[in-house]
Amino acid sequence: MSASIINFDGQISKDGQLTISAQNRAFRYGDGCFESLRKMGGKIPLLKLHLQRLHVGMAALEIKPANAWTLDFWQAELEKTAGKLKNARIRIQVFRADGGAYAASNHAAHFVIEATPIEDVNFPWHHDGLSVAICNVAQVQAGSLLSNLKTCNSLPYVMAANFARNHQLGESLLLNQHERIAESSSANIFVLRDAQVYTPPLIEGCVDGVFRKFLLQHAAEGGFQIQEKPIRPADLRTADEVFLCNAVQGIRWVKLFGDRNFGHQYSKNLLDWSNKYFRALKS
Repeated sequence: MSASIINFDGQISKDGQLTISAQNRAFRYGDGCFESLRKMGGKIPLLKLHLQRLHVGMAALEIKPANAWTLDFWQAELEKTAGKLKNARIRIQVFRADGGAYAASNHAAHFVIEATPIEDVNFPWHHDGLSVAICNVAQVQAGSLLSNLKTCNSLPYVMAANFARNHQLGESLLLNQHERIAESSSANIFVLRDAQVYTPPLIEGCVDGVFRKFLLQHAAEGGFQIQEKPIRPADLRTADEVFLCNAVQGIRWVKLFGDRNFGHQYSKNLLDWSNKYFRALKS
């Protein structure tokens, strides 16, 4: 993997490394939030949705950004960090200033931007599909605002990703306390059944995904109708297609859940439409 470019509070690291103190609250408590972005063909098509969610997260965590942290500010810092990269994976992490134990003594915000070059100019189609199973070592909390945020405390997703790797799966699915499917270890979930697509509402405990929001807001323009509806594991048994989406990997189709095989034509059409939509956007 190519070396990352690191921007810490506006300063580019010359060696691509980041040094933090032992008092860093993101390290100590997971006290912060983050965004994972995709730059494609010199554009970050979902940037405004990412920044909106980032600032909603800071407000919810009572982390106070500088007044200068406007859209123009972030665009300038992203250009400083990843301006030379045509295609990249970018992570923006914001965390509270050092000070205090659980109760913080300073609510000022710091940021780190990390940019890593990638090859694909579009979201790629994964021909093989994913094998998935229910994760039995972690769950998310329905009805919790924190579940909808991208916080630096991501242990349920770490455990779910480890579960998938340990069981040789492409992904694992996280349940909430009501035994309903909320999402996967790294993406929102969608189910196609009888020509209708469903995805769990935020109250079910899933992350308020940026690609998910994009699809809910714009997919109808391409003739794709998506509704929010709770999903139980049994619903996958009668589904025609199941797919996952996030802002870095795009849409990935699920091939296998237990002994149930799924198709992928709707998923492929939706991905092709999404790539076309993003290519048409201005820089």
